[in-house]
Amino acid sequence: MTDSNSVSRRRFLQATGGAAGAAALAGCTGGDGTPTPSPTEDDGGDMEESPTATETESEINKGGQLELINSTITTFDPIKATDTASGRVIQQVFDALMNYPNGQTGVVKQLADSYETNDDFTTYTFTLKDATFHNGDSVTASDFVYSWERLAASDNSNRAYFILDSMGVQHETTEEGTYESGTLAINAVDDSTLEINLEQAFASTLSMLAYTSFAALPEGIVGDIQGYDGEMEYQEFATSNPIGAGPFTFDVWNQGEGARVTRYDDYHMEPAYLDSVHWAVIEDPNASYQYVQNKNADKFGIPTSKYDPGKVTIERTDDIGRKIGTYGPLQNGETVSYARVPEVSTYYFAFNTQNVPKPVRQAVAYATNQQEFANQVFKGRVAPGYHLTPPLIYPGGGNAYTEHAESSYPYGYNQVQLDQAKQVMEDAGYGPDNQFEMTFTHYVSDTWNQMAQILRDRLGAAHIQMSIEQAEFSTLLQRGRNGNLEAYTLGWIADWPAPDNFLQLIYPPRTDTSSSGPLTYTNWDDVDSQAKTNAKEAFETVLNNRQPTESAQETRNEAYVTMEEANWEDVILVNTFHGVGEPMHYDWTHIPLHGAMGPSRMMHHRTWKDADAPTNN
Repeated sequence: MTDSNSVSRRRFLQATGGAAGAAALAGCTGGDGTPTPSPTEDDGGDMEESPTATETESEINKGGQLELINSTITTFDPIKATDTASGRVIQQVFDALMNYPNGQTGVVKQLADSYETNDDFTTYTFTLKDATFHNGDSVTASDFVYSWERLAASDNSNRAYFILDSMGVQHETTEEGTYESGTLAINAVDDSTLEINLEQAFASTLSMLAYTSFAALPEGIVGDIQGYDGEMEYQEFATSNPIGAGPFTFDVWNQGEGARVTRYDDYHMEPAYLDSVHWAVIEDPNASYQYVQNKNADKFGIPTSKYDPGKVTIERTDDIGRKIGTYGPLQNGETVSYARVPEVSTYYFAFNTQNVPKPVRQAVAYATNQQEFANQVFKGRVAPGYHLTPPLIYPGGGNAYTEHAESSYPYGYNQVQLDQAKQVMEDAGYGPDNQFEMTFTHYVSDTWNQMAQILRDRLGAAHIQMSIEQAEFSTLLQRGRNGNLEAYTLGWIADWPAPDNFLQLIYPPRTDTSSSGPLTYTNWDDVDSQAKTNAKEAFETVLNNRQPTESAQETRNEAYVTMEEANWEDVILVNTFHGVGEPMHYDWTHIPLHGAMGPSRMMHHRTWKDADAPTNN
């Protein structure tokens, strides 16, 4: 039985030396902030089966292997994976009812052929396409019932809250308040009809169903929930034989070295153009850069340490704000395709309020210049961040985001205010003979380390002695869960593209490290402040107005802004930047440009390579 508040529910991001900072994915600026992908969630379009670029079918070369770079992979079980490295592979092997086409924010039908809802949006009825799993079994509604029961009940699930809390599927709980196995209100009406019953409307239901945690598995494939013995051992499924209904079948995984998937010829849409996709696992930025120079990767990013903004040439901007052009020459003399892509993510400094008092948190905010970090540390590859909600999905869009930050951010918009930092500390009784000592913990990242050093040097003038320590990502998370951090860094990529997915990080009850599943390790719930109360009440307003209607959206929008301002007041998180993806690829590679949900949501069944493309030796 899985606690619905599983701590691993997060999609935390690690920033190393890449574009937004590295195994990091990121957000954006500009425009009116309203993405307009087509088809959208509202029109219920299907997955696109024709070439997505300007090429005609006759011009497309079939076959070959796409060469990519990845970081450490942990599992191929869709309900267990919480890292983007694993997600990149899972996205190719497993299909769900819905999908983000090319990582855009509007969803389209994938395994769903059609759907309808009742009048109050609490019952969704899906008709399934005729599709098969990689083992030859037909995809049925019962497979989804089984798969989603695993999501809710399996001890292997790290995403139970998606279905139980966020989407709010009707279910029963035990006396301890945990999920009662077998009680999900998910019904297989017949082989091709699936019914979902929600406790109350949830405006992002279709978007949530595009997440691979909701992907279909063959019923009974593993026996980690009641009523199933399993056709194979769990470890076999999760590491060497995952079976889904996606465009590629799993081939091989050499842990720490790489993984490969191969084309599934009986895919329910047109089969993939490629024979296979291979990911080389390379954690070191310098080694990754050399791998690219040797033309061993077809699509890639450039580590910030090797990145030269002067090599970027922008040729056009498309209708959803992506800037497209070239980058080069590389060290090997090649000029490659380049794009600057708005993505929905956020990065921040966070504070454990039990260990770091408010004046210290305010002083850190005063010492932070988001624009400076974006330009100097990241060489302009990220967007300054003042809200937890990224500009693309901020109420009113990017312009409203900027206007609110410029007019209301209390710690200096695009400026450092060290006099105010010193004053707020002295007002709290600190001084040269009474300095506050604090440890700032960041995960392995040159960019975060640079920002930490800048803060440390500044805060000395505000009577704060800040030491810096680096921790492995998993170690940082574990220490955070145990309440053993003071100040730390993390980021978040959207599970679904709506502000509540980000603002849940500062819903006070979900910040309590004494609970089983805090989303942030800040213990704001223990603080006696009006701002904490405002944030709690505002998020509960969101939870009570979840209908996909204009009036409910207006109510939620007001509550979202209230939460942002409450965070500013108590300085629980110092919003730092939103990332911007910068995918690059050699000209022999033809790959759809990903959207705001990031490259980990990309499927590669419409990617292809020229016949004379180099091969990875």
